[in-house]
Amino acid sequence: MNISTYTLAAFAGILLTLASCQSTKKTEDAKIATTDTTAVATDTALVATIQANPDYRLQDSISVLFIVSNPTPDTLRFTQYHTPFEGFMSNFLTITDASGAEVPYIGAMTRRIMPPPEETYHTLAPRAQDSVRFALSKGYHFEKPGTYSLLYNSGTISGISQTEATEIVLK
Repeated sequence: MNISTYTLAAFAGILLTLASCQSTKKTEDAKIATTDTTAVATDTALVATIQANPDYRLQDSISVLFIVSNPTPDTLRFTQYHTPFEGFMSNFLTITDASGAEVPYIGAMTRRIMPPPEETYHTLAPRAQDSVRFALSKGYHFEKPGTYSLLYNSGTISGISQTEATEIVLK
């Protein structure tokens, strides 16, 4: 082997070492990002309820009330990320018609900093509630009359769960 072969072999070895270090760093970064995302929703027992009129006209704004309740004896908090408290910045509801077809989401889809910054959190005292009213038609496109089921779907981000869907009828 001559000098250029040794140089080439050494250069290739250095490249392989750097590539494997970068791959390990990406894997570690991915684990950290995953941990940060899932850590948001731990240790909460917050419950969401959606209150709505039973009937609306299709052309109505379909105003509903999103209530977050803390049924525990502890002070708890939740991030407004993926909730109506931040407006339509994500698809935080699953809305289906009687046949199970999902109503299309037409609002914004925003990327956010994870973990959520401190200022995005709402604190709820023991057995307290917080609520926000919003218009479904600003974020979802209802095309036809019928019975619809509304269910909050973003508990893994916000730390809020909803177990019972709310039904509305559009005429």
